[in-house]
Amino acid sequence: MKEEYISESEYDSYYGDLCNLRGRIAADLPVRPNMKILDLATGYGYFAVEVARLGPTLKLLGIDISPDSTAKARKHIDGAGLSDRVEILRMDASNMSFPGDTFDMVANFTGLEDVHMTRGIGGIKKTFAEVARVLKPGGYFCLAVMPPEEMETEAQKIEVEVFSFTCHATWLSADRYESMLREAGLIMVGKRPYHAGKKLTPEQARTEIKFACEFTPKIYGIKAASFEEVWNRYGGKIEKHGLGHYSKVVLMTARLDG
Repeated sequence: MKEEYISESEYDSYYGDLCNLRGRIAADLPVRPNMKILDLATGYGYFAVEVARLGPTLKLLGIDISPDSTAKARKHIDGAGLSDRVEILRMDASNMSFPGDTFDMVANFTGLEDVHMTRGIGGIKKTFAEVARVLKPGGYFCLAVMPPEEMETEAQKIEVEVFSFTCHATWLSADRYESMLREAGLIMVGKRPYHAGKKLTPEQARTEIKFACEFTPKIYGIKAASFEEVWNRYGGKIEKHGLGHYSKVVLMTARLDG
């Protein structure tokens, strides 16, 4: 597949749009009227907005461990005019305070790398167990991930390597996710790839990597590699191929038996 470089004119607002990647994935979720949906590791709330727009009877809760992210998510939800149907809470996805059988669906758009970054593989397993606990029987867990073996272009492959090296924001294989889902009592029922068709220029990549190196410790309180370490290791490849920026994601859909 071919990927175009993100133009300078679209770069500043590109993350919020991603060529409507979130909207396309949201449209394929098994959503029904009156569902109560949890957006796990909601970040700035972009995906929660797309899901909420699928129907006026949907109610969403978005959770994130970062106070910076939850504050920005609330502003985004307010700006979208959805604060009556979308609530944002600060909460650890691996240790949720909700009662069991609360949600009809749990969704996540590329937030599992951040769970891995702050809680490790053990945190992913705990998160999946928590998802199974808070889901109603027959409920769905829909997770958009970036398994390394699914990456098609050099730019995509570099992306998953760079941020794993920078701050342990690591993507696992699809088989590993599916295995952990089964351990939690969740059965895979679907898997589908989505492409944005865009990648970062080397200069844009520098900006993104510098941000991760500088702000990851401030936002999440964990160590990150220095920009110099990252660029010395990956700069040559990025100069040659560019850097993926959510260029391909895979939606995995699992269901809780019941």
